[in-house]
Amino acid sequence: MTETVCYRHPDRPAGVRCQRCDKPICPSCMNEASVGFQCPSCFNEGVKSIPRTRTSLGGVARGNTQVVTITVLVLNVLVFIAVRTGSPRLLGDLVLVPVLVESEPWRLLTSAFSHVQIFHIFSNLFMLWVLGPQLEQMLGRLRFALLYLLSALGGGVAVWFLSEPGGATLGASGAVLGLVGAQLVISRARNLDATWILSYVAVTAVISVIIPNISWQGHLGGFVTGAAVAWIFLQDTKRRRSRVRT
Repeated sequence: MTETVCYRHPDRPAGVRCQRCDKPICPSCMNEASVGFQCPSCFNEGVKSIPRTRTSLGGVARGNTQVVTITVLVLNVLVFIAVRTGSPRLLGDLVLVPVLVESEPWRLLTSAFSHVQIFHIFSNLFMLWVLGPQLEQMLGRLRFALLYLLSALGGGVAVWFLSEPGGATLGASGAVLGLVGAQLVISRARNLDATWILSYVAVTAVISVIIPNISWQGHLGGFVTGAAVAWIFLQDTKRRRSRVRT
């Protein structure tokens, strides 16, 4: 009598047959499914066919809704430590100087992760922690990461075009204001109370104008970009839902 062997490992005896393809499989190839066991190939195909759970704003739902937020927080802190303890040249290579953007375009983003003063980084990261987890839960990791990076880039572009060519700008304020703009658009779309957001925007606008050395250009660019990105996500979510209904 010939012993049945695993179709993936001919040197091993098969314990059972795959419930989908009926091929013999050994214990190491057995993947527990809803009914019986499946071989690795059939199991992977089954996982791919399962519809992804979507967040309330169209992103892919994940278990941990703070991964991107925490990653951005850590990156900002690491750059802060490097700037404070490393060579002064490092900061000079990261900050946004409009006249240098054409030859060194990375400054549009690296400046958004750079801080020098403790109060500056604390205030920005505090608001990131207040808004980040909630937005990441609604948007999903990818969309939230896009929102943050595009807001940072929008703030940088605004500084590039509207600020003095030789001035230096740094800080995550533009990206954070992008989150504020997104939260405002989402709250208004869902008829939620946005009083505190409007108050924060008003106070930030006044401070940006009356206090010197604060980049109102970066704040404005980040806020407008974040609001626009959130509006696009809302429209995409509406389109997906209407397509499902039809």
